[in-house]
Amino acid sequence: MKKIRIGVIAAAGKGTRAYPRTSFIPKPLFVIEGKSILHRNVELMVKTFGIEKVYVLVGHLKEQIIAEIEHIRSIIPKVVIEPVNWTEKGLASDVASLEKTIHEPFLTILGDEFYYRTDHDIFLKVLKKHPNMAASIGIVKTSLLSRIRKNYSVVLENDKILNLVEKPENPPNELLGLGSYFFTPEYFEFFKKTPASQKSGVIEITDVIDKMAKESKGGVYATMLSCEYFNINSMQDYYHAVYEVRNDLFHKFKTSLVIPTNNNERSITDVIVDFKDKFNEIIVIDNESTDETLALSKKEKVKTYTFPGDGDPTRLGEQVRRGIEYATGDIIVVVSPDGSFRSKDFPKLLEYMKDSDMVIGTRTTRQMIEQGSNLKPLYRLVNLLMGKLVEVFWWGQEPRFTDVDCQFFSVWRESYERVKPQLVVEDRKFIVELMIDIVRSHMRCIEIPVSYFKPVGQVEYRLRDMISDSIHIMKLILSKKFYLGEDRDGE
Repeated sequence: MKKIRIGVIAAAGKGTRAYPRTSFIPKPLFVIEGKSILHRNVELMVKTFGIEKVYVLVGHLKEQIIAEIEHIRSIIPKVVIEPVNWTEKGLASDVASLEKTIHEPFLTILGDEFYYRTDHDIFLKVLKKHPNMAASIGIVKTSLLSRIRKNYSVVLENDKILNLVEKPENPPNELLGLGSYFFTPEYFEFFKKTPASQKSGVIEITDVIDKMAKESKGGVYATMLSCEYFNINSMQDYYHAVYEVRNDLFHKFKTSLVIPTNNNERSITDVIVDFKDKFNEIIVIDNESTDETLALSKKEKVKTYTFPGDGDPTRLGEQVRRGIEYATGDIIVVVSPDGSFRSKDFPKLLEYMKDSDMVIGTRTTRQMIEQGSNLKPLYRLVNLLMGKLVEVFWWGQEPRFTDVDCQFFSVWRESYERVKPQLVVEDRKFIVELMIDIVRSHMRCIEIPVSYFKPVGQVEYRLRDMISDSIHIMKLILSKKFYLGEDRDGE
């Protein structure tokens, strides 16, 4: 059996169904657990088949794809990766454009398909069983016929493909055709014989394969795979993939709680005891308290650090960022030290972290606000208006905010590291800044209702505070929108 040495990854499409994100980031560069889909597919080819050279078809936002190729080369130096410009005539034509450079069997994977826990090595077993076959395509069984309607199905006789059905309204079976193909050079000859689709006006790759199945001497065979398969057509497809992978790995992630303190001796012990058993570590970052806050924290055997802020409460943003630097967890949670939040809401944050980059609480559900808290109507109104202003300015990213000052939130360390260079706010408005930068970096920030209790040592919120906060948040929003650039990629 000959070794498969050549791979092709189609990474040129515009991904219109995933707009607006694909206006800035091509789908093959969507990140799932720290690696782009393109990176994962190159790894799949190299680790499973020992592929030595990969041609990456590029087009839409190709500069970004080429930059990612450079990154992958630095991590997997043993594989040669070469970008090739697309034809703009569809996938079949893009693959056919490689005829002059490919003279042996090759494996093709679509750049927007993600395979999790896959057994692609079955392709090698099929090739060994049918050494003279013209092609083989990846197949999985699914009871979700809606998935087949979006892709294609096949009709089999044993494992030989008799017919391909593109986006069937009534699928003939539960076999879902994938974007993983093994081709021999016969593909190029059959491409030339295949007419353009009347519907699309271009030659469809499924039509080429169908013709090979019916007319080639060696035939086309199915490779039945067992894997979690995600075809990233839309943003919901992407979020689904992120959720499923994180959910599967969630038990491996470490959690860190950061508590920024400043003379909170009356509440700090209760806060630590409430949250203590739910986290892998608790970080108390103290702003040079003059009372027993630090001593009480040490008594509870948590990690304590001193922030050199001279006890100045207007340096809260700096203080929290310092605490996050000390934390070692994959998921960072920040909570205020005044007892206004409870650990009972922590599981809600965690559940939404499975498909979000940041989850922030909102204190706007009246039934969850303790009577006597400092959430007066004026304060709630300011937070609501500022949240809606962020929505308007980044409407294309579809954020939904009703509270921009909730000091109970969680963020993935990986996501935080991507926006960290953009974070400059020193005071408590660091929260709305982090929300904005997560959103403008094309990441997902979700708001969930949390219970809010009367804070220990609460401070009255006055009209002049409202005016000052509104002005400063407005300036922050304008600077992030216009002076620092409308959209960021988080790099």
